[in-house]
Amino acid sequence: MDNQFYCGAAREKITPPGSLLKNLRGLMDSQFGGIVDDLYVRAVALESKGKKMLLLSFDLDKVPDPEENLAFLEQHTGVEQEYILLASIHTHSAPVTGDRPYEGPNYIARKPAEVQEATKEYEKLIREKMLSAAKKALEGLVPAVCGYGYGKSFVNVNRVGFYEVTDPSGKTGIYLGTGTNFEREADHTLFVMRFETLQGKPIAFFINYPVHNTVMILNGCGEGGKVGITSDLGGNVSQYMEQAYEGCVAIWSSGAAGDLNPVMSNQVYREDPVSGAPVESYEKEGCIAKSMLHTMSAHHFADVRKTVRRIENTRQEIELSAGIKWAVTPGEKEDESPVPYKVRVHKLQIGPVVLMGFSGEIYSGLGKELQRRSGEQNLVLVNHDASLLYNAGYIYGDDIFALKEQYAGEIVGMNHTWLQPGYIEDALAECIAGLLESRREKGREIKDEQS
Repeated sequence: MDNQFYCGAAREKITPPGSLLKNLRGLMDSQFGGIVDDLYVRAVALESKGKKMLLLSFDLDKVPDPEENLAFLEQHTGVEQEYILLASIHTHSAPVTGDRPYEGPNYIARKPAEVQEATKEYEKLIREKMLSAAKKALEGLVPAVCGYGYGKSFVNVNRVGFYEVTDPSGKTGIYLGTGTNFEREADHTLFVMRFETLQGKPIAFFINYPVHNTVMILNGCGEGGKVGITSDLGGNVSQYMEQAYEGCVAIWSSGAAGDLNPVMSNQVYREDPVSGAPVESYEKEGCIAKSMLHTMSAHHFADVRKTVRRIENTRQEIELSAGIKWAVTPGEKEDESPVPYKVRVHKLQIGPVVLMGFSGEIYSGLGKELQRRSGEQNLVLVNHDASLLYNAGYIYGDDIFALKEQYAGEIVGMNHTWLQPGYIEDALAECIAGLLESRREKGREIKDEQS
């Protein structure tokens, strides 16, 4: 059997055409007034010992119809579904796609007929471009080597805020809300994997960093102060990489960023100067939002390149493996009936690196604890992997539930799903352990064969 490792990569533009733009809607039912920068679907194909893997990234907030699209890709590429990463970068300034019955204003059935029709047309375009990128990546497989490295990037901040609020009677207490909290821990770990030809020419990069792509949220960069479509921080860094390393494809993915925001954002939280209560506002002067995007992207890009330059551990023999488990726990009641809470946990092993995808948004503290409990040195957490398979939403541990019990107020994303305290950390840890054990058993088999 051929032990050579192969890699191929491609990207396709998924920026909505002007004919659809006016009838598409963004998060919070926002309307679009133009394009700030293009959106892409990116594909990296890998092959080792006859086994193929596809890493797919979309410049969207969530990938539409993951069940159908995974089956579609398997049918038309021959790559098994568990070997396909279907992740979004979670930009908040792209058209909303998918059904979304549990997302209030994003539920497609509540939209006007013309919006539903335009959304379906856009989803069809996304599917066509997705398949085209995947096929091109597979057709472009060439002998390759792979290496990885870690760095730091300080463009994120914890958004769990504590406000000292004074009520009309003069009594002051702590109020829990979304904010900019530099005192609370934020994981600044940056991971980069590089794939290159045997001659040293970059083919692809896989970047992972925990931050929300909300620099441009509800920006006023479009005509008439409407939202301008943009791939935000992550997508812009991908484009910077693709310009710097000609011919490559650079996937940016979100780490455990459920409670981590960019340090600069069009969405501003501040204290009311009289009461101290949290005030949320959005800057509608488009040039300010664009300036923040360019600044943040430049900072993050510089950190990525610094990390790339330090990658030395390249290797040709790469083992590929994959697996899926579901963490199922008791959930809240829906229409008086108990509903389970579920998270899809997806392992994609690329040599010594294990990508672990989650069908929701893992909080940073829970993510760090899951990494610690796994005992795996190179466990890279990937949020937004086939998110719309189930209403997983934000995934946080009992420490966050405890804050809700202790203080008035709440954090963005709390109480949006059926998640209940007391279960999810252990359930996820057990899924990860089971997926890693199958990998370790395979490793023991290989050692036995060699001995």
